[in-house]
Amino acid sequence: MPRQLIRWVCGVVCLVASAGCAAFPASTPTPTPELSARDIAARSAQRMDAAKSLHFLIQLTGALAYIDSPPLTALKQVEGDLVRPADVKAMVKLSSFGIVTQLGLIRYGTEVFVTNPLNQRWEELPPEWGWYINPGLIFDPKSGVTAVLPTLDLTKVGLEPIEGRPQYHLQTTAEGDYLKAWTMGMIYQGAVKVDVWIDVDTFVMSRATLVQLASDPTDPTVWHIDLSAVDQPVKIERPPTVEAAQPGPTSSAPPDATGDGHS
Repeated sequence: MPRQLIRWVCGVVCLVASAGCAAFPASTPTPTPELSARDIAARSAQRMDAAKSLHFLIQLTGALAYIDSPPLTALKQVEGDLVRPADVKAMVKLSSFGIVTQLGLIRYGTEVFVTNPLNQRWEELPPEWGWYINPGLIFDPKSGVTAVLPTLDLTKVGLEPIEGRPQYHLQTTAEGDYLKAWTMGMIYQGAVKVDVWIDVDTFVMSRATLVQLASDPTDPTVWHIDLSAVDQPVKIERPPTVEAAQPGPTSSAPPDATGDGHS
C-alpha cells in the first residue's frame, strides 16, 4: 500500500476514535449522599433494636453516683451481657466508704438474682428490698437508647476510629430526665452532655459518654458505655442453686437503695 494511503487511513481511524470518545464520555459515579446526624441515629436505632444479644461495659468516673438515699453506696461499674428480650447477666461493682464490693447479677425472665458478697452464693432478690440495678433499661426499645437516640438534636463532630474501625461521632446536650433509662434511672435531672460513636459500616453504636454537668463543676460524673459482641452467641440461665434471701438488717442488700438514684 502506498505510504500516502497508509497515512490517510491512519488519520481517518484516529478521527473516528476521537469522535467516538467525544460522543460517549466516560461515566462518573453518582456520589453517595452524605448522611445527616438524624439519619445516622435513626439507622443505628434500627440496627440496635434488631440485635439479639450484646456485651456492655458501663464505667463511672468523676463525682460519685449513689444508688441510695442517704448516699452510702456508689455505683462504679457494670459489665455483662444482654439477651433479648430482657435477660441480663452482669458483674456489678459498688463502693461504700471506700470499700469496693462485687455482686453477680442475673435477670432471667421476671426473676432477679444476686450473689451474696459474704459467701458468693446466688440468692433471689426480694422485691421488698427496694433496690435493683437493671442494665436492661438502657436497651429497652420503649425508653432506652434506641427510643431516645433518633429524637436528640445531634450534630456531627466527624469521623473517628475505635479499635481501627471508622465511627460517626455525634454530640448534643440533653436534659437528664430525658436520658433516665440510659443510666438505669440514676440521672434524672440537670443538663447532660452526650457523645455517641456509631460504626460507619454496621451502624452499631460502639460507645457513648454522658457527662452529668450539674453533678460537680470541677469533676462531673461521667458515664462511659461501651458496646461490643453484637449478635454473638450468649446463653443466660437461671442460677442452678438459689437460696431465698430474707429482707432485714442482716441481708446483704445495700441499705435503703432505690435503684433510681433518689427516694
